[in-house]
Amino acid sequence: MTDINSRPAMTAEAKAEMWKAMYFRAQAGMERYMVSHYGYGAIDEWIDFSAEATAKQSDRYRTEGAIPFTENLSRILGDCWGSDVTVRSASVDGSEVDIENCGILSYRQGAAKLGIELTFDDPCREYCTKLQSSIAAKQELTATFELKPGGCTWCFTRNPAPAAEAS
Repeated sequence: MTDINSRPAMTAEAKAEMWKAMYFRAQAGMERYMVSHYGYGAIDEWIDFSAEATAKQSDRYRTEGAIPFTENLSRILGDCWGSDVTVRSASVDGSEVDIENCGILSYRQGAAKLGIELTFDDPCREYCTKLQSSIAAKQELTATFELKPGGCTWCFTRNPAPAAEAS
């Protein structure tokens, strides 16, 4: 009998891979469940709900504009998923971000090769860009993007403050 407590501790890399696998399975299962029970329109509702929850995690955007969104996107895609992320510019008023070798897209492609059923034919267009655009909008940013093989380029621009109403 193997003593479970005598196994070596997981490395940081192994923990990260386990986290990715668990997250991916949960996300894929949620997508498949929602589409099979409620149709693709439910995904847009889920995106809006997720964006609202994410946008409310911090109110730094109120004073720091595009900087917190850019930092978060860069950390998630670069540090967590291993994408090649280049922040070309980042300021309160706007930012430009290049994503090459998108780790999420690569992970999905690897899962598909293993026979895991995926919900989206084009996850970048059908999910990711919608989610990031929705989060940005809820943080008072306008998002534009260009998809390219294996990645994308984003521009986030702070929306102008509403004009003060005349008395």
